Amino acid sequence: MIAIDIKCSNGHLFEGWFADSDSFKDQKEKLLVNCPLCGNSNVERMPSSFAIGKSSKLSNKSNVPSPPHQDEEQRVSILPNPNLMEFKKYLDKNFEDVGTGFAEEALKIHFGLEEERNIRGVTTEDEEKELKEEGVPFVKIPIIKFNS
Repeated sequence: MIAIDIKCSNGHLFEGWFADSDSFKDQKEKLLVNCPLCGNSNVERMPSSFAIGKSSKLSNKSNVPSPPHQDEEQRVSILPNPNLMEFKKYLDKNFEDVGTGFAEEALKIHFGLEEERNIRGVTTEDEEKELKEEGVPFVKIPIIKFNS
């Protein structure tokens, strides 16, 4: 898995996790990569700060640029990403956290056994496979836990 920094045409920055860069390209072409803040699928890959820099194996004559200098105060001021914080607040406010019972609750809602509502939680790979087989619509979004 790789993390890719992404920007939508509305200027929102977010991060996506993909099997590899070809997977990102394929999903982007199919309009499956959407901004979590506005839903825009017109997105582009942005350079990742952790992917830019000089390798110790490269000589000093390399054309690989060094990342721009940031002092400690600047680094701290940009973390955590305000867009991610807003997205997390939105999820917390508008989606019921059902924890590890996500798959079970989603199936109940899908088959009309429970009232339709927004839910969030976690699943295993087997549960995700079952949800897909049953035709249950869901979106998998990796969320970073912030210390707050």
